[in-house]
Amino acid sequence: MILKMLAPTMDFREASRAVLEHLQSTTGLALWMITRTEDEAWIILDRSDPNDVYPVDSGDMIQWSDSFCQHMIEGTAPQIARHAQQIPLFAGSTISQKLSIGAYAGVPILDRDGELFGTLCGIDPEIQPEAFEEHLPLIQLLARMLGGYLSMEMQLQSMQRKSDRSSLHQMVDPTTSFFNREGWSRLIQRERERANRLGRPSNVLRVEIKLTVQTNLSEVVSAIKDEFGSEHLIGHIATDQFEILLEDHEMSLVIERGRSIQDRLASRGIASDYNAFNLKVVETATA
Repeated sequence: MILKMLAPTMDFREASRAVLEHLQSTTGLALWMITRTEDEAWIILDRSDPNDVYPVDSGDMIQWSDSFCQHMIEGTAPQIARHAQQIPLFAGSTISQKLSIGAYAGVPILDRDGELFGTLCGIDPEIQPEAFEEHLPLIQLLARMLGGYLSMEMQLQSMQRKSDRSSLHQMVDPTTSFFNREGWSRLIQRERERANRLGRPSNVLRVEIKLTVQTNLSEVVSAIKDEFGSEHLIGHIATDQFEILLEDHEMSLVIERGRSIQDRLASRGIASDYNAFNLKVVETATA
């Protein structure tokens, strides 16, 4: 039993679960969450609320501007407040109208580039004693630790993508040099598994060419290569369809890239449509 308890965590999700359970049991707050920010969304990746005090669950999405964490990140509100409703920005936030929040703690989780990934935060309906705010240094330390796990996981995933490119090099379409349908399917499945480990869905851009008898496929390929270079993985999944994995792009930027490739193709006399989607994270049960 003791060896199982002291076994090292293996990835970001396991470390996240351990942190949430520890904070939930030691700080007195009813709900602890690890969240991810993407554009204007604040997404709950994991949570610990054994008594189901709050009606929130993993996968729920909240408007970033409605959250306490937005003000905390901007530096206009504290990282910890035993009496949250005494903080004007907290009291006036939209989430305070939806949930009863007496106390709050939240700190940022940064990725390997020092950019905001999300937050480690907790709330409780009750005002907490003065000693509650002494928990802040520990919460900050645990968030930094999670950032380290996140950075290692992202570096590992980058190496795995390079390995995928090498191991699947025979599964390419000879007319375009992009991955063929089978190779792309395998690659996307591996990417979906990586997204599940990190809790961060990768985004994909699909470009559909409006083929005519005048369409020159080499011009299409040239335009796609000019737009995305060699750093992104590309699949030729149907005669008129291409997909580009943009795992490091938020959805708003994926849409911008869609407009950009559409314009680039149009400049060559090629009409196209595009759409963007993410590889949904599959929730896994926690023992």
